[in-house]
Parts: sequence; structure tokens; C-alpha cells
Amino acid sequence: MKTIIYSSWLILAMVAAPAFADKQAATKASDQAEVLIESAESAGGMQHAVYLMKSAQDNLNQAKVDSEKRNWREAEISAKKSQRDAEVAGSKARAMKAEQAYSDLRQSVDLLRNELQRKRSGQ
Repeated sequence: MKTIIYSSWLILAMVAAPAFADKQAATKASDQAEVLIESAESAGGMQHAVYLMKSAQDNLNQAKVDSEKRNWREAEISAKKSQRDAEVAGSKARAMKAEQAYSDLRQSVDLLRNELQRKRSGQ
């Protein structure tokens, strides 16, 4: 009798463990997606990568819907898509800011160079 009970618990544990692992993976992926979206927003993603930010938010919302339906695999996949979109949006925003900073710096250098040439020719 004890063997049957232990066997039943073992089988139950083997069946339930993957579902629990899937839920944890989906929850972790969703949490990471939220953090990455916030990071991308603070980097200027809404100004420089609107489409990617919308896609990231849409995928995160889909992950939440899938989680509510207990579709853990689909929730994890949607959350990971959200992560990737948010990462790309954040990178794109930072790249655009870096390009703008470079352009501003280049313009300042040209202005200083022109001013220096003007002063030299005026002496």
C-alpha cells in the first residue's frame, strides 16, 4: 500500500513539475520584459522606436493574457518577443541619441574651426 501511495506521489510530482517550471519561466520572462520596456522608455524608445515599443507592449499584454489562460509556453514566448523588441528599441534609441550627440559635437567643432580661421585671417 505504501508503495502505491509513494508511486502515486512520484507520478504526480513528475507530471506537475514541468507545469510549475513553465509557469515560473513565463513569469520570469514577463517580469524581465517589463523591466526592459521601462529601460527602453527611459532611453527614449517612444521617441525613436515607436513601432518596436508598441510591439514590445503588445507582446507583453499577450503574455499576460496567455498566463491568465495558463498557456505557459505561449506566455513565455510572447514575453521573450517583448524582451527582444524592447532591447532593440532601447538600443535604437541610444544609437539615435549618440548620432545626435556626434552631430552636435561635429557642428561645434566646425564652428570653432571657422571662428579660428576667421581670427587668423583677421590679424
